[in-house]
Amino acid sequence: MRKQHLFFLYFLLLAAVAQAQPLNRSTPDANKKSAEEAESTNNPYAALEFYEKVFDDTKDRNIAAKIALMHFELRDYERAEKSLSRLVLRDRKGEFGGLKYYYGLSLKYNGKCPEAVDVFNQVLVESQDQTVIQAAKREIAGCDLLRKAKQPENLTVANLGKKANGPQTEASPAYSNGELYYTTLQSKEVITLDGKEGDWYAKVVTSTKSGAEFAEPTALGTQINREGWHQGNVSVSQDGRTMYFTRVQLNNNVVGESKIYYALKGSDGWGAAKEVTGVNGEYIAKHPSEGELFGEKVLFFVANIPDSKTGKTSFDIYYAPKKSDGVFGLPVNLGEVINTPGEEASPFYRDGKLYFSSNGRPTIGGMDVFESQWNGSVWSDPKHMPLGVNSSVDDLFYTQTADGYSGYLVSNRPGPNNLKSKTCCDDIYAWEVERIKVDLAAKTLRRKRKNEKEDQPLEACTVALIDVTGKKVAPIEEKNNPGANNFDFTLVPDRSYLLVATREGYQPDSLRFNTTGIKKSTKLEKKLTLRVVKKTPSGDTTVTYTINEPIRLNKIYYDFDDDKILPQSEPDLQQIVDLMNEYPDMKIELSSHTDSQGKETYNENLSQRRADSAKRWVVAKGIVETRIVAKGYGEQVILNGCTNGVECTDEEHRFNRRTEFKITEGPTEITIKKTEVKKKN
Repeated sequence: MRKQHLFFLYFLLLAAVAQAQPLNRSTPDANKKSAEEAESTNNPYAALEFYEKVFDDTKDRNIAAKIALMHFELRDYERAEKSLSRLVLRDRKGEFGGLKYYYGLSLKYNGKCPEAVDVFNQVLVESQDQTVIQAAKREIAGCDLLRKAKQPENLTVANLGKKANGPQTEASPAYSNGELYYTTLQSKEVITLDGKEGDWYAKVVTSTKSGAEFAEPTALGTQINREGWHQGNVSVSQDGRTMYFTRVQLNNNVVGESKIYYALKGSDGWGAAKEVTGVNGEYIAKHPSEGELFGEKVLFFVANIPDSKTGKTSFDIYYAPKKSDGVFGLPVNLGEVINTPGEEASPFYRDGKLYFSSNGRPTIGGMDVFESQWNGSVWSDPKHMPLGVNSSVDDLFYTQTADGYSGYLVSNRPGPNNLKSKTCCDDIYAWEVERIKVDLAAKTLRRKRKNEKEDQPLEACTVALIDVTGKKVAPIEEKNNPGANNFDFTLVPDRSYLLVATREGYQPDSLRFNTTGIKKSTKLEKKLTLRVVKKTPSGDTTVTYTINEPIRLNKIYYDFDDDKILPQSEPDLQQIVDLMNEYPDMKIELSSHTDSQGKETYNENLSQRRADSAKRWVVAKGIVETRIVAKGYGEQVILNGCTNGVECTDEEHRFNRRTEFKITEGPTEITIKKTEVKKKN
């Protein structure tokens, strides 16, 4: 819906250029003629000034409509909203119905989505233009996205500051080896072309951090910045060796030519720029960024190459395979999954993901940043980057630094240093996701004896941390602590772990847990409790358990959704029978547990049926029924954090599917013999 020159304004780093005109008092006709001349040469600020003079003298509502649309085109959304509201809300004769869509957009860009939706709904009823109707539907869907969007708590986004960002538009930040490259017009005022001479062209500049802020930028040399040309859209390859950018010429402040160039970095800095081969053509090429597809390097870029069937042009994202430095194969359109009938811009590739901006799908602002995953053959449906990266206005040139926890973007959200209005001009913003640190504090304990109230610290243990996220078990670290019982480890978010504690003369203890869903730095505390193991003269080992201590039976199996005892479960149940015969005054609770998958009520019923089934088996062996209480706990007692909503592997869920028993009356302590199975040679 916007004029082409405005897109060049954001995407090609061409700030508004005004044409000087005499400002002495003139007639309305003379001012209108001057305004039309300035408009015909694409000097909008000069044209706006003259149209405002015409309106002051004539109060012509058609001129007011022209002024309102110019405010919108120049991204002065506060003035656009006020100007358009006066026309639209007082339009009793229906003269300015065509402005209603732009009024809705102005409200949306000013963060007033509920009011904007009301206006867009009126457009759906009143408009006969299917293009406008579809656009209004898209904007309503975008407002619905904004209503649901929340900025992540661990995401911060901050303007780079007045030193790095000037009043004009900045674009295409690229961070490499401690330097931030970008393009800018280093002017603090509107540039006039009438009689203008000198160095007023957009350049590739570089800045480094000075304390908490970036310093004022320095323009690169003439090997990159050619005199008489605008340089734009800079990017640097991931290895820091190749720089890409565009060189642009204007005709009456409209892009006449835009081609992609590259330069290589040597020991003495950047070499002379050369035009790339295979990508440029009789069209506008911009936004180059190196990436990878099908196992080879490619150049992603944006171009308005005419459609071979329809002849229509729109700015789509393309890629071209890299053959050698600066030499590429034929451009290939990324296809309808990525590209839309609207505008796509500023592709950036990192680790199998493509980040880009678009206004051709529902957005929470104007241009939104999207993310798509490459699976080796196709792209996934693009999804929105979170609020904070995206805003109610335009957001482009999203990039990430190597670790993925920080990066940069460009936006015209209200900043500290703008040329004409709060939202006229693009600034660079730095974003950062808190580097989540997960500390684990593990302690080893000895199971309490009958004369002790609680478990006791156990020194001289060995604790191993193992990553069990995937199918392969990956030992991470093993620690010994001869003089204490504490063990500290550093974990990574969204992983599954196994802790194993051992010590000579004790039964090992293990614990499975995960860090899925952790969004902030945190400290986890885990306890591993070891039991004394004694050897009998016959070679058996014995483990002592106390009253009310759960004794886990690891081989009680059931078929899926069934409660029948399977043959392989009988040895563990027979052990219960033997113990109850050995201790005739002992009473127990026999319990069954499930994982958290499935509905809570279903899991409770299933676990109760299984506990009842185990009790029946034991009673059938001659144990008095009143000595056993069968209890199904369902998913109430989860051992490793795999509760509802937490993503876990099947192995982690299986850890919670168990049958246990504990002494409720009778002996306060029992000893269980466990015969070791000797391995055959």
